Order: sequence, then structure tokens, then C-alpha cells
Amino acid sequence: MSQLSPNSINQVSFYTVPIIGNRNGNKSYLNLIIQLFCALLRKQSRYFSWSKIFFICGVWILMGMGLSAQTHLNGYLKIAAEQNPSLKTKYNQYLVALENVNQQGVLPDPNLSFGYFISPVETRVGAQQLKLSISQMFPWMGTLKTKEQAATMIAKARFEEFEEAKNLLFLNVKTKWLLLFEVQEEIRITTENLRILRSYEPITKTKYEASLVSLTDLVRVQITIEQSQTKLELLELKKASLLGDFNTLLNRDLTTEVIINESLEINNEHDASLDSVLVNQPGIKAVQANLEAVDSEVILAQLKRKPNIGVGLDYVMVNKRKDMTMADNGKDVLMPMVTVSLPIFGKKNQSVIKEAELKKEVITGQYYGLQNQLRNTWNTTEFDIQAALKELNQIDSEVNKTQTLLSILISEYTNDNRNFEDLLATQQKLLQLQLTKIKSKIKHREALYKREYLTGSTLNQFK
Repeated sequence: MSQLSPNSINQVSFYTVPIIGNRNGNKSYLNLIIQLFCALLRKQSRYFSWSKIFFICGVWILMGMGLSAQTHLNGYLKIAAEQNPSLKTKYNQYLVALENVNQQGVLPDPNLSFGYFISPVETRVGAQQLKLSISQMFPWMGTLKTKEQAATMIAKARFEEFEEAKNLLFLNVKTKWLLLFEVQEEIRITTENLRILRSYEPITKTKYEASLVSLTDLVRVQITIEQSQTKLELLELKKASLLGDFNTLLNRDLTTEVIINESLEINNEHDASLDSVLVNQPGIKAVQANLEAVDSEVILAQLKRKPNIGVGLDYVMVNKRKDMTMADNGKDVLMPMVTVSLPIFGKKNQSVIKEAELKKEVITGQYYGLQNQLRNTWNTTEFDIQAALKELNQIDSEVNKTQTLLSILISEYTNDNRNFEDLLATQQKLLQLQLTKIKSKIKHREALYKREYLTGSTLNQFK
């Protein structure tokens, strides 16, 4: 088998890197493999042997398998939606309310009664032996429809509460994911800073042994290294804690690994508005459904002041008289009946109506209170987005200047053995600026996620 030359390795990179860079596209890995294979076939006569073609495809397949095994943020959101126990509880509450709708809008069960005369009642045509009765009550017109409407609105409210719980769960998952992303970036930046500081130590030690610098420079860099090591250890502990919090939302083992490969792109484009939030936000929809349900309850309470009407039929079996012969001897009795309920206790009915009206006032207050809260949250979110963008612009400018200053100080220390304290201070300042930039990016993305929560846009991706 022929050996792969360095040129062949470069050709492997040429064909694999662009495709891996497009791993978030819509094409499947299988289609990409086919395209790659065809492209290599076209080049086979000039650059590749068959062994090289299969080697390149094999490398790419292994890379693709590794990438496809990683779960992106939307994948974690889907897991949370399917596995979170609190969300399952909300959904079951909706199913309970939905089943209650089926129980409304139907007539009450008819009544059937049977009586046997132990001591028969003697009548002219004979002794009554047994009695059989059946009856059916009918609520006042519109009562059943109103009860069904109220139950339907309650079920709709439970569904919107479920949607709001899912929306809030998505926000919590995104927030925890951002915290994990932040600590991962802090670990990366701190590790790189520690590597740079460690590179200073042998240089300073050599200069000290040559009596070019004082011992304080060496001690100072060693102290800074120890501080960075301690910070790195604390960040690892923080990551473990955040990992447990994140996995709890997904209802899985606390130590399950979370792979984060996404980057935080700065994007402020959106077509949402406060007016759409005040109409489409799931919390608002839930309160509106509760308000409609209470309206139906008020109407239902008023209908309770109307009488219920019942119809029935009594059948009485009569034994024949044996002591005489007569017309209709032993004729059974068949008696239709009509009953009417009398809602005469006006104080009770008035109290029911008053209760429904007060409940309506309570929910109306909740509706306007939630609207005000959403307005405040929207305004705060928009401010946080703009403030984060301003901070990022300012930090980028300061980072560039600090890197220039750091290069100057490194040159001075290398050539003239001076300003080492300023060099370390500038190096740590650059570290803080990099960490601050990460925090500003997190703040910006967190505000974007909060905006998505307000608009409910993430819910539309999982319907």
C-alpha cells in the first residue's frame, strides 16, 4: 500500500475542513460523504490512489460521527421538554382539565327507583304490589352550554399555563447553558494566561541568576502563577456545580457531560414588538382564558337562579281482587309526573353571583398587573441588549490598546530588564478585559434569550 505524503495530508485537510465547517447546515452527513467521494473520484487520476480516497472518506466519517454525537442547545431544550418532571405535571394538569370538559354539557343521570309494598295498599281495583319510577331533570336553557364553555376555557388556561411553564423552562435551560459556556471560556482564558505566566518564570529566573533583575520580580511572577492556579481550580469546582444544575433541569444524572461547541455571535436583528408580547405571551393567554372562564361562571351563577324542570313516569302494579268481579279489576297504574325545583333561597344565589364577580375582579387585576410586568421586563431587556453592545465595543477598543501596551512592555523587559511589575499588571489587566468581554457577551445573549421568552419564539420551534 502506498504511503501518504505530506502533500496528501494537506489535500485531506482541503477536502474535510470546509465540510466540517458546514456541519450546522441542512444536508445530511451521508449526502456530504457522497459528494466528497464523487469529488475525489474526479481527482483520482491526478492526485489520489484508491487507498488515499478511502482513507480520506474514513477520516471524514469518523469526524462526522464525533460531531453528530455532540448535542447542541436545541437538543438540550428538547430533552428538557420531554424529561422535566415539573413540566410533565403541568401537562397532566391540562389533561385533567380536558377530561373535565367531557363531563360538562351533558344531562344529569336519570333516576330509577323501585319499591315493594310489604303491606299491600288496598284500592278499589286491587292491592298495590310494587312501584317503579323513572325521572329525568333538565337544567334551565343555556346552563349546559355555559358549563361546557367554562370547562373549555379552564382547559385552555391549563394548556397556556403548560406553555408558559415550558417557555420558562427553556429560559432556565438557556441561562444555565450560558453559565456553563461562561465558566468554560473563563477556564480557557485563565489556562492560556497561566501558560503565559509560566513562560515568564524561567526568563525571570535566568535574569535573576545573572543579576539582571531583583528577586522581587521572580517572587512576584510566582505569586501570580499561584493565584491563577487557584482561580483555575475554583473555576473547575464552579463548573461541576453548574453542571449539576443544568442536568437537574433535564432530569438526568448530575455528572452527565455537557459539550458546548457553539460560539456567541452578536446579532440584534428581530421583528418582535411589545404589542405582540402583550398579546401572544403564554402567561397573558393563560390569564385571558381564566378571565373567559370566570365570565362563564358569572353567567352560570345567574342561571342557578332559574328553576330546573324534571319529567318522570310512575308505574304501580296492582293485584286483582279475588272476592269480586268488576271493571278494571287489577288494572296497573301509569302516572306521568312533572317536577320543578324552587330556587327560593335568594341569599345563597346572590352569594354565588358575588363570588364569581369578585373572582373576575381578581383575575382582571392579575391581567393588568402581568401586562405592566411584561412592559417593564421588555424595556429592561432592550436596555440590557444595547448596554451590552456598548460595553463590547468599548472593551474591544481597550483590548487592542492593552495588547499594544503589553507588546511594548515585553520588548522593554526583554531588552532593558525593566518595568516587569507593569508587565505583570498589564498581563493581568488583559486577562480581566478578556473575562469582562465574555461576561458582556453572556449578558447580551442572556438578554436575547429573555426577549425570546417574552415573545415565546422558542416555543414555535418545538410545536
